Amino acid sequence: MSYSIGWDKPLSCSNIDCNEFICIDFETANSKRQSVCQFALIYFKDGVVIQEKEWLIKPPKDYRNFSEFNIQIHGIRPEDIKDKPEFNELWNEIYPLLNGKTLVAHNAPFDVGVLRSLIEYYNIDYPEFNFICTCSVARKTWDKQINYTLKNIANQLGYLFNHHDAHDDSRTCGKILLEAMKYHKVKTLKELAEKINMQIGYVSEDYYLPCSIYNGFKGLGGKNDRVKVCELTPASNCEFDEDNPLYNQHVVFTGTLISMTRQIAMQKVLNIGGLIDQGVTKNTNYLVMGVQDYAIFSDGKESSKTKKAKRYIEEGQDIQIIHEDDFIKMII
Repeated sequence: MSYSIGWDKPLSCSNIDCNEFICIDFETANSKRQSVCQFALIYFKDGVVIQEKEWLIKPPKDYRNFSEFNIQIHGIRPEDIKDKPEFNELWNEIYPLLNGKTLVAHNAPFDVGVLRSLIEYYNIDYPEFNFICTCSVARKTWDKQINYTLKNIANQLGYLFNHHDAHDDSRTCGKILLEAMKYHKVKTLKELAEKINMQIGYVSEDYYLPCSIYNGFKGLGGKNDRVKVCELTPASNCEFDEDNPLYNQHVVFTGTLISMTRQIAMQKVLNIGGLIDQGVTKNTNYLVMGVQDYAIFSDGKESSKTKKAKRYIEEGQDIQIIHEDDFIKMII
């Protein structure tokens, strides 16, 4: 079975043939994509940082409410942004830095989705760019990881940083991409894409091509394992988000979530087109843990679900154990 890398698709620039990219990261005030309160970009060329930019940003008035959960994650409070510009006020500076470039982010569907939401909300000029997800790159580079979050992969590579600070997250994302290129012994982004069978994403005003990697066929289990929202509640249509990382993925929850009830979290997975299971099996793709439970897990105290998931990971199963905030980035 072959997989098209997508070079026949429209591409925004020629710098996929070199080692030049811009890493980006957004932090948000609440669960809405438009509620951006911090943005950073780090420009890498030939393995060296040549430009760094970061901004604290006032979210638009419709999305200015800060949730305690988000404050707990990134530490940014309403008083920190009250005198800061909104995103559209910075766009004349940001736009030329992004247009025609290759953007890189960890869990890129979230950051690219935030950028597109802001462009549409403010009705500002649409840039054209390629994009790469380093979470996907990491999954094709370092196997049998407990998860492929930015923090875990960075720590495995020996990088310490202030997680959930947009500047540090962007810079660390770039280091991970450079390490992956070194691991695969490639010199350009195009060579990396070909080596790991990755389709580089592309965005313009009228076109969207996801960054995706062919992993081969993965069975979805028996009929009784599949639960979709259209099977649970009356629905006139079931148009799921096939670009979402949780689409057609088996998701299990453990512990107490802070940002929402488990029922709401499960419904959001189903609405995307994901699959909910009650326990960890070899079909499981994601085990989502509440903040406090994840902290205990990080200290070496494991529940029965995490023990089972780690055993399957060691056996070569593609399961990720993720923190609640990483889950939120997948569903908004």
